[in-house]
Amino acid sequence: MTTTISTDDFYLAAYLLVNDIPLTGHSRADNKSTFEFMGDNLDDLLNNYYQGKAMVSPVKYARGIRSLKALMYNNTTLQPTTNYEQSEAKGLK
Repeated sequence: MTTTISTDDFYLAAYLLVNDIPLTGHSRADNKSTFEFMGDNLDDLLNNYYQGKAMVSPVKYARGIRSLKALMYNNTTLQPTTNYEQSEAKGLK
C-alpha cells in the first residue's frame, strides 16, 4: 500500500531518501523545512527508525544529508507532480 508522509525531522528525511523513498515535496517556512515522501514500505522503515533498528550505509546517509541540505539552503521548493504520466510523455521526467 502506498503511503504519504510529511515530516520536519531532517534525519528521518535523509534516512527515507537513502532507502529509495521518493521525495515528492519540500517546503520551507520560518526557517523550517518540511519534506514529503510517498512509498510502499514506509511503515516498516518508520518503525525501524523510531525503534533504533534502522540500518543504512554511512556513506549513503551522508550523501542523503548533503542532498537535503542543498535542497534546503538553495531555497528550493519542490511541489508534488500531479500529472506524472503527462510530464513523462512530454520528456520532462
